[in-house]
Amino acid sequence: MDPLHAPLLKRLTPAHWVAVDCVAVLFLTFLYRTTFRGASGLVGSQVLDSALVTAAMLPAALRRIWPRTVLAVVVVAWVAVMVRSYLPEQPAVAIAFVVYLVPLRFPRREALLLLIGTVAVTTIGFVAAHPFPNGYGYLGANAVLISGAWLTGLLVRQQRAYSAGMQDLAERRARAMLVEDRLQIARELHDVVAHTLSLIAVQAGVANFVVAERPEEAPRALASIEGISRNALAEMRAMLGVLRADDQGDGLGPAPGLEDLKALVERAAEAGVRVALSVRGSRPHLSAGIDLAAYRVIQEAVTNVIKHAAAGDCRVTVTYADDALALEVTDCGRGMRGNSGIQGPGHGLVGMRERVGMYGGEFEAGPGPERGFRVAARFSLRGSGLTDGSGPLHRTGPSPASGTAA
Repeated sequence: MDPLHAPLLKRLTPAHWVAVDCVAVLFLTFLYRTTFRGASGLVGSQVLDSALVTAAMLPAALRRIWPRTVLAVVVVAWVAVMVRSYLPEQPAVAIAFVVYLVPLRFPRREALLLLIGTVAVTTIGFVAAHPFPNGYGYLGANAVLISGAWLTGLLVRQQRAYSAGMQDLAERRARAMLVEDRLQIARELHDVVAHTLSLIAVQAGVANFVVAERPEEAPRALASIEGISRNALAEMRAMLGVLRADDQGDGLGPAPGLEDLKALVERAAEAGVRVALSVRGSRPHLSAGIDLAAYRVIQEAVTNVIKHAAAGDCRVTVTYADDALALEVTDCGRGMRGNSGIQGPGHGLVGMRERVGMYGGEFEAGPGPERGFRVAARFSLRGSGLTDGSGPLHRTGPSPASGTAA
């Protein structure tokens, strides 16, 4: 919260609150002496009377600094006033003023003991000074006044604790959402950049190889690099547009989906890997989130084949069912632990697992039965939450990935 625009009470320092208490106590002292002085029935020395009233009121201004000590002084002084009064019409406003702060400053058990002790001392002192039954109604009224002030302080403390808990919960939820958004953006960037750069690297290597041996092939490789780069730029601009756009989302294209697999197959072929695409079953209605996640899993798996498998071909199988979507990408290459130097799962496999996990799916990745590598994912399509058309980076319009392959 900006301190310049915070509420007034939030900007007050402890010193300010002590000053507020001093003003309040001076006002209460003036009110006490002018309103109740004539009915108090104090007898004896006027100087002593004034000193007792002052001792019963003014220390309350320091309740925030020494709450226990101030409470004890005010209670004893008030009992002394009662002893010197033949008319027990003395409201314990100073005690109530101090007791209000007790449950705000101390644990509930200690605060309750201080309340009981305060009521007990004032009751004993009152009864000792006025053994006759006249005026016991004022004793009950003071007990209600003191207990009411204590209860008000307790309720204020509970309200503050509740508000602080709700604020903390909101902050933790906001942090969790921020982390999830960052992970989602990281996954998108990784999928786009890693796939595109892998294709560009392969095509650049081809161009470098053929420029001397078969120079007529070099323009084709360079044109492929240009097309792949343009396609990647279009997809990244669309993704960044989603991050910057308002709720209308005007002018933004959709995220790629399983309908764009043919373009992915063509780009892989440009990089020297033939992809055998097999689609089984009738395509059901898919949410944009699952459609994108499934596409990204296949894209990343094919990219890994290009980068690490040293295989000339791979197989992509998409199986549609009424209640599930199954994906499988296999190759007969050297696997993830071959000569490429990859010694761990990497961000690609982690990203694929996270994407599938976002929708409660199952993910497997590991060496094939004989050689190569296998990536498999299964998305359950049961439940309205998975087919409602929502998903990460959902857009409408023409797809940047569905254009002509480079």
